Amino acid sequence: MKILLIEDEKILRISLNKTLQKAGYAVCPCSDGAKAISILDQENFDIVLTDIRLPGKDGIQILKYIQHHIPKIKVIMMTAFGSVESAVDALKLGATDYLTKPFSQEELLHKLASIRDFQSIEKENVELKNKLSLSTKIIGNSPSFLNLIEKIKLTAPTNHAILIEGESGTGKELIIDLIHQLSDRSDQALVKVNCAALSESLFESELFGHEKGAFTGALKQNIGRFERADGGTLFMDDIDDLPLPLQVKLLRVIQENEIERVGGEKTIPIDIRIIAATKVNLQKKMEKGEFRDDLFYRLNVVHMAVPALRNRPDDIPLLVAHFIEKHGAGHHITPAVMNVLQDFRWPGNVRELENAIIQMIALAQGDTLVASLLPRTLQQRKDFLNPSSGESLNQALSYSEKAMIESALEKCRWRQVDTAKMLNIPRTTLRSKMKKYGLVDKQV
Repeated sequence: MKILLIEDEKILRISLNKTLQKAGYAVCPCSDGAKAISILDQENFDIVLTDIRLPGKDGIQILKYIQHHIPKIKVIMMTAFGSVESAVDALKLGATDYLTKPFSQEELLHKLASIRDFQSIEKENVELKNKLSLSTKIIGNSPSFLNLIEKIKLTAPTNHAILIEGESGTGKELIIDLIHQLSDRSDQALVKVNCAALSESLFESELFGHEKGAFTGALKQNIGRFERADGGTLFMDDIDDLPLPLQVKLLRVIQENEIERVGGEKTIPIDIRIIAATKVNLQKKMEKGEFRDDLFYRLNVVHMAVPALRNRPDDIPLLVAHFIEKHGAGHHITPAVMNVLQDFRWPGNVRELENAIIQMIALAQGDTLVASLLPRTLQQRKDFLNPSSGESLNQALSYSEKAMIESALEKCRWRQVDTAKMLNIPRTTLRSKMKKYGLVDKQV
């Protein structure tokens, strides 16, 4: 912890400085209040220990300046026995504590230790809130998803490499962020690189860095992603797109834990945790000779599979509620539309679902998100027409009939006489089908 000590009495200032340094504190001694404010503008401090009576600016003025400009700094006031009232006034203005002269070293160090412990608790609370805030972005209650979260909690604090497998749009990057935040490296960098965007010519320069003049156009030294991630985590997205020649270079870094900048002669040791993500089954690519088996086993120490959205339809209502709150609070969705969303196979996964909700909110004329607002892909439901989708012909016909009836009801403001005319069916038939499909009468 760093302390700004402000005391105009020279002997006491020297004595306090020695006491604080001996106790392990970094101390900046100062004898003038105006100079102290100038120092506060230039340097960071955890605690200010100041006398109330000072030349230039007094302790109360310094306290007011800190409260207005740097409120996170804790302030301890020092005062003579006859000026306790001033110290009480300082407490009312926001001072953390005060000391009455003369005071013992033990009393001073005890107060500083209390502040240090309190700040440590504050820091832990902030970190916990950040982690909880991040974890709330991971939405799902389905068994497969809860199993994934449990696996993250168990393995995040370790230093093992992790391979995350999941289709595009399943939320792999949120998973990466959560792993890093729950890891012992959370106070260090999380550096991300998209392997699909790296050509062979850029790979070494981008990941290893280069020295000035290493090649044409290298006008200055460049620190690569590996060095930037030193002590922290390196996330390699779309690792399945990394060409074989580049896989060899990556493998060497993982094995040796060191790199050399392009054009450099010095070996640079690195300490990083690698998390890789793939949108395809990497083991199948390995079996085809498209991915090195030695690199695969280095990356696949811990394997995590992010389930596709179609495999966790029970999570869709939770996700829909989250996206509505995020993009259009106050809107709500009809049960029939929710059924459509849960039945759809979502080839684009969570990303496609969020985009669908955004589109519906943008086109809505009221607060209700109705079937006619569904994106064309959902209204057509081509996946129902695919025999391999597992849907029967009767299911496909029932869906189409239900969607058409609901759309007509909404256009006719749920007036059944008008709806029956629009569909060219008897009203009794309409009522029967509404009951069959759970379409509640909402006539307005």
